[in-house]
Amino acid sequence: MKKPLLILLAAVAVATYFGCYRLATRDTRRMLGDADSVAWLRKEFRLTDEQARAVARLQAEYEPRCMEMCERISKSGECMATLLQNSATMTPELETAVREASNTEADCHVATLKQAFAISAHMAPEQAARYRTMVVGRSLPKPARHDMRNHR
Repeated sequence: MKKPLLILLAAVAVATYFGCYRLATRDTRRMLGDADSVAWLRKEFRLTDEQARAVARLQAEYEPRCMEMCERISKSGECMATLLQNSATMTPELETAVREASNTEADCHVATLKQAFAISAHMAPEQAARYRTMVVGRSLPKPARHDMRNHR
């Protein structure tokens, strides 16, 4: 009975992840369009043909890394979900899984920022700053506000 439940939980976790991913990236995918992934950036940030070619090259080089990061996030989330489902108490394995999930997301955020800086290096300074602000706003988590009053 546990095996079908775990398979169902894993399938739901994967479907939820990809559903959330598609929803979270809907606006960005719409901006980028389907044919020329740099067309929106070229127009929005007034890129020259040379700048657009450099950005397209960077995006093509980054795509496998991005897909790898998405896969790692998905797997670490599935692992944590499985351990949570099977744990009645905090275990060393669960603690490791939580830390791994956080580290994996942090690795993704760092990679995203590196990519944003690499792309923005090919833009005019004012456009570069605007691009980085956009990437941070859309891609990185908002800093949590910690209120001690909620701990009572």
